[in-house]
Amino acid sequence: MFSVLIKQATVIDGTGQAPQVFDVAIENNQIVAIKPEINSLAHSVINAKGLVLTPGFIDTQNHSDSYWQIFNQPSLESLVLQGYTTAIMGSSGTSLAPLLSNESILSVQKWESTTGLNFNWQTFGEFAQTLKTQKFGVNLLSMVGYGTIRRGLLGDKVINPNQEDLLTILKTVENSFQEGAVGVSVGLGYSHETSVSSTELVALAGLCVKYNKVLAVSLKDESGDVSEAVREITALAEQTGAKIKISHLKVRYQNSETEATEVLSELEAVWHRGALIHFDTYPYNFSWQPLYSYLPAWAIIGGRKQLLLRIQDQETRPRIIEALRNSHANLESLIVASTTNQMTAIGKTISSIAKDLEMTSEEAILNLIEHGGTQTLVFGEFTTEQNLHPFLNHSLGFIATNGGGFSLLHQDKLIHPRCFGSAPKFLRQIIDNQEIPLNEAIRKMTEAPAKKFNLGNKGQITLGAHADLVLFDPKEINSQANISNPYQAPTGIKGVWVNGQQVVKDGQFLDILAGKFLT
Repeated sequence: MFSVLIKQATVIDGTGQAPQVFDVAIENNQIVAIKPEINSLAHSVINAKGLVLTPGFIDTQNHSDSYWQIFNQPSLESLVLQGYTTAIMGSSGTSLAPLLSNESILSVQKWESTTGLNFNWQTFGEFAQTLKTQKFGVNLLSMVGYGTIRRGLLGDKVINPNQEDLLTILKTVENSFQEGAVGVSVGLGYSHETSVSSTELVALAGLCVKYNKVLAVSLKDESGDVSEAVREITALAEQTGAKIKISHLKVRYQNSETEATEVLSELEAVWHRGALIHFDTYPYNFSWQPLYSYLPAWAIIGGRKQLLLRIQDQETRPRIIEALRNSHANLESLIVASTTNQMTAIGKTISSIAKDLEMTSEEAILNLIEHGGTQTLVFGEFTTEQNLHPFLNHSLGFIATNGGGFSLLHQDKLIHPRCFGSAPKFLRQIIDNQEIPLNEAIRKMTEAPAKKFNLGNKGQITLGAHADLVLFDPKEINSQANISNPYQAPTGIKGVWVNGQQVVKDGQFLDILAGKFLT
């Protein structure tokens, strides 16, 4: 007798193969039979006629660790409700381990207040052992954050590591690889990593080649110099042979259509020359990021202490304001999502805050950065939805949330709708527009990222594969989340299985934590 028998599903197996109607049987946490018809008993039989069965989706850019959600809300409900069954944390240069000093954890504070946080680990291995004793809504893996390690050793100093420091940093990365990290992430656009040198990147890439790990890089620039920023990473991929993933790839603001064509052509060219490069993206035309990241790069070097000194300095403050005035971004329309010190700014635009304070928008931004604490996040539109399609549909791209796992019951702050809606929003677009086949869209969310991150038996519906599965109605699937009400479950998700256990039924989370931390 099987544990679960899913009858007459339209199976899209993750490999890019055309859909076929099959019965699929699960025993314990494995797929044990796939046939046109299975006439056997099962503890649970699901009639899936007219529904699509796929492997569980894999989120390659997740912040459930740096948002502290793996401890606050380990169900990670918003991920599993939309079909993600595996998430890779330690993104954008920030991870919760290893901790070389008290400075290490301050890399988290751009997303979550570090006040009162407790840690019983230092190394990545100790962190992994802590998480392996717990259950989660989805399977979790983690990269190691280069910014976390670098800051732990160098602190807030505006310096590059000397040879001795670099050897220490690289040894720490290597130890973390040996202890189970699936890669290393670098956030070149964040204040403590803007000065990361090509020497450091080449050394990291070399380690990734040695251990068959992924180097995930957030670009130095996503607007005016985005093509040059991409070429820096493609050259690194060709030079070193490392498996590289560009995180949350996008082209911001002016000439985005022309720039998008140039960026994707560059990626295709180096791929055909043998570079192991991919990227991930999300199906929204507005971001969710620290307000300070809209400032000129020179103003944020060295972290918050140095930034505040520059904001308060009579010579540098006017220069920052002038740079903001000349920004490509529509700063007045930015919406405040959260602040550390609960100011009466959440949900308001910069222009309305400026009007209330009787100051310019540029002055209002600096006021928020000064008084809103470290965790001042904003929503900002960066292109049109139509301009996202070439990235979303590209064969080298994965579909990630760049968000975290949140609960429907705990709505204490504004979050990006992508936390609840990335996968269903993307699938609705694909089904409606038919710009690429649905089986190719599913491959980009399942087998392709599984192969990139060496996830073994995940990402396919095949005999012996892990029973991480999603069952959805192609007529109904869609996101319901939006900026004003992001805490909404998607429609059309009929079932989700994690490690063989059904955790979502008819769009409802069953409060079963079947996910594990994996190394």
